[in-house]
Amino acid sequence: MLRVAIVGAGGIARRHVEAVDQIDFARVVAVVDIDAAKAERLAGQAGAKSYTALEECVADVDVVHVLTPPSKRRAIVDIAAQAGRHIICEKPLAISLEDGEAIVTAAEAAGVKLMVAFNHRFRRGYSMVKDAVDSGDLGDIITVWSRRMGRGIPSGYNWRTDPNLMCGMSVESLSHDIDLIRWIGGEIVDVRATIQASNPDLPGFDDNAHVVMRLANGGSAFIHASWSSYLGSNSRGVVGTNGAAEVTGPGLWDSAEYRWRTSDMASESSRSIDDAFSADSYVRENEHFLDCVLNDREPSITGRDGLATLRVSHGILRSHHEGVVAEVG
Repeated sequence: MLRVAIVGAGGIARRHVEAVDQIDFARVVAVVDIDAAKAERLAGQAGAKSYTALEECVADVDVVHVLTPPSKRRAIVDIAAQAGRHIICEKPLAISLEDGEAIVTAAEAAGVKLMVAFNHRFRRGYSMVKDAVDSGDLGDIITVWSRRMGRGIPSGYNWRTDPNLMCGMSVESLSHDIDLIRWIGGEIVDVRATIQASNPDLPGFDDNAHVVMRLANGGSAFIHASWSSYLGSNSRGVVGTNGAAEVTGPGLWDSAEYRWRTSDMASESSRSIDDAFSADSYVRENEHFLDCVLNDREPSITGRDGLATLRVSHGILRSHHEGVVAEVG
């Protein structure tokens, strides 16, 4: 039985606790948060013990879930890695490239497994697009895209909008889109980007982005994202030399339909999919990593993937602020 420590008792931690609870070879035994009351509440739900510092329990666990705000992750990873504990880290890996590189180095030096929790790789709809590309049915990639619109800025207190913790949409939320493009379309070579901060109450918080990317395979990709749109919708897909595939849905996150057509089809086909951004994908994500720990296999997503995504996020910021095509590959 793998013993899991949850570090950071915020909203995403509840998803991971629910997921681990459904995996028969693992259980949450510790919840850590600097806010003792928050740690105690979530620990009560998980049937675990609560702590205010990872050092208090790291000797008694096998796996550490790093679910703190991204600016705080480096210190937690250092503690876990030095103790020889395997690590799943929420996205983005960090805010600064310096911290991201240090996190990867710490895990590699300690010989522990590190997976960045890019949850979209475990969503059914996006896996269907990935399979269509990998099968060769769509031919060579011409373009990959991710478009999502909606009201994404949370109401009330949230670390994402705390001036002491926030990193903006380009680093935090676009990490989903960037990793999805890398996973489906391959490595990103350079970016051209325009970002906007539309909320006068949140200066410096970019909440709109339009990004065009050149891929190493000769194709292109783009991201069009808005957290300030009063209309919600999302679409992710691929145009290839022999076909196209797309997943669409309402709002920022949920997928409802998969559409595809190849050159040998008289018309397009579609399939309804119930792929809400729910606990199911977190179960698959956690089960994959914990199985890798149990059976000593390399996770399908590594710290290097998280670092590559972070480099693209910083390229987006650099492209916008300096008015340049930013190389990231």
